[in-house]
Amino acid sequence: MEELITGILRHRGARLEPTPNLLGTASIRPLGRISEPPIGLRNGPARLYTTIWHAPDGWTVLDRVELDRWIVDAPLGEHWLISERPLSKSLIPPEREGLKTEIWGPEELASWIGEAVLSGEIKTSIGSLNIENESVPQEVEEIRLESAWFKTLHAEVATFEPTVDLEVWLERNPLKGVRPTAVLVEGRVWSVQGILRGPNDSTERSWWSVLEVPQFNTFRIIEDPVFLNHRPRLRILPSPGWMEEAIVRQNIEQVTQTRRPYSPKEDASVRIQGLWKLDPSSAEIESGMVLIPAWVLESPSSVPDLLDATTGRIYPLPSGIR
Repeated sequence: MEELITGILRHRGARLEPTPNLLGTASIRPLGRISEPPIGLRNGPARLYTTIWHAPDGWTVLDRVELDRWIVDAPLGEHWLISERPLSKSLIPPEREGLKTEIWGPEELASWIGEAVLSGEIKTSIGSLNIENESVPQEVEEIRLESAWFKTLHAEVATFEPTVDLEVWLERNPLKGVRPTAVLVEGRVWSVQGILRGPNDSTERSWWSVLEVPQFNTFRIIEDPVFLNHRPRLRILPSPGWMEEAIVRQNIEQVTQTRRPYSPKEDASVRIQGLWKLDPSSAEIESGMVLIPAWVLESPSSVPDLLDATTGRIYPLPSGIR
């Protein structure tokens, strides 16, 4: 089971550091420390620098007394303990300052392995489960490279580079007596990783970046954004309110739907359009703050408008922020 757990994580792109200085207990053993987190399906608390522990199958339940012995020598940081043994009723993880622990019992472990089977990551055979390939799949590496820019949003609020030439835009869209004022508009970029499911039980692991800008009523996929290397000292128009996560997930399902040609199993020479949808149970999302350059366009003859400097689209400016 230890090889199966680490195999699934490695198949999803995780890297595990050996932990030779950690001994654990006779019944709780260290599997390694995550130096590169996995991507794809639900991976529980498998975050960066989390230490993974395994409690093999046995005769007794995993109880508080056993955990109290284990926690004495556990290093500070985050820990993920996966137990093949049932957990004692109302088990509460022991607390220690600077240490955070999440415990999975047999039910969570079975569900996690089941997802890996359904996604095609694990081949099933009579009496055994085998990881198809413990090396990092090409699609995982492609996603890692494609999404690398998103990590910069963890450290700072990035500002999109404007792509609209204001003078050219005004020539094409003449407005009498307009007075433009440059501003920055708050937005969020959502990183979305998950499994697309298509016809004939086809699956594909994918990654998207989705831009949410309430001021523009925008929720759309973006590709290869370009950011300024500095933040202009301009007025920032705050968001009037962010979507709740449940609404975000619903909208993500809609914008990630796509139609692609495929060949039915019975006739490979025929190509027809098929619908591919994101499996909501596989979706992992997180967000980072961004700023979008824009202009407030004030005119004596009309109400002010807001011009998106990255798309050239114009929106009414809410009266409350003038």
